[in-house]
Amino acid sequence: MIKNHFQEKFDAGEVLEFSPNNTAIILGSASPRRSRLLESHGIEHFVVVSSVDDTILNDEFSHDNISSSSAAEYTARMAFEKLVPFIGKVKNAAVICADTTIWCDRRILEKPISCERCIEQHKFISGKTNINFTAYAMYYNGKILEKIFPTEVKVAPLSNDIIEKILQDEEILDCAGYKNQGSINSFLTFNKYETDNLTGLCVQTVKNMLQEIKL
Repeated sequence: MIKNHFQEKFDAGEVLEFSPNNTAIILGSASPRRSRLLESHGIEHFVVVSSVDDTILNDEFSHDNISSSSAAEYTARMAFEKLVPFIGKVKNAAVICADTTIWCDRRILEKPISCERCIEQHKFISGKTNINFTAYAMYYNGKILEKIFPTEVKVAPLSNDIIEKILQDEEILDCAGYKNQGSINSFLTFNKYETDNLTGLCVQTVKNMLQEIKL
């Protein structure tokens, strides 16, 4: 991540303009995990957090008794809504926003936020097969590109001791993905190929989208 003053300018309503001779990338997310993933692949980027409060958006939609297709649509909508504040406010830089949800037994699970909700959600997915949806929304000079990827995941039964170990991960309350979440990794089986999307950001997907949106 490149340290920058663009967050202050963005919050003030100013247009963020970059040189057309260089490929600038803005990660519209406060997630340190997503930023580290880009850094680990040598992708320099600026972090400018979207002004959208996704916890408020979460409360506007029903999370129970919904189909997998509705869960996918919801996840895509969340990623797009995070992108909206950047539209027309950024020039010569690609903005990438993302959202991840878990669909299990006709229920959407998101960032647990609190320890109590985290315990409840892990008990709910214990021993079940669910679908992890990761949606991407990218903006570049007036063009918008959206993608969504489902990953089917089988979770082994999780004992109370295992859930307590999972809670020790400092980022567990702020993400709905699976990878990099402590001891739960050894209790998962991935049944499809897009396993990198479980992290909440697949770098190869970002690279592909960058190529596509700039054509």
